[in-house]
Amino acid sequence: MLACVSNALGRPAMDRREKRMKWSNRIQIVTGQTCLHIALHLLLIAALVWGWKHQALLQVSMLLLAMYASVFAAMLLTQRVAGLRRIGDFLEDVTTTYYFGAAMLVLLVLSRVIHNNLLLGAVGVVMLAGPALVSLLAKEPARRRHHR
Repeated sequence: MLACVSNALGRPAMDRREKRMKWSNRIQIVTGQTCLHIALHLLLIAALVWGWKHQALLQVSMLLLAMYASVFAAMLLTQRVAGLRRIGDFLEDVTTTYYFGAAMLVLLVLSRVIHNNLLLGAVGVVMLAGPALVSLLAKEPARRRHHR
């Protein structure tokens, strides 16, 4: 019945589903992230704060890294199957979004084992600059045009 009611502009009123879609689209346009990605960010922050408050930051970090590794493995598998390509693309977005957070957690875990600040700094630079360098090196060289 709500869909039959017209507003002042003569357009039919939106039902609840359309309002929800509009709200989530606004969030995605403003933030550049989907509502699911924002919820994942908030859950990760809550887990890290909980681990810090309960003196279990190392254990929480190890659990988050294990989850990241499993999502990464699932991404690699689903991108190879044509029917699961959309899921693989979503998992690729997730792993790309959380790569730098995972790199920082790796540095935290390594700092508990390695006590050499210079070595930790070098590992950090490699982890942060590595993907950019691999991306630059992996690009195909420009094709040369043959002049006749």
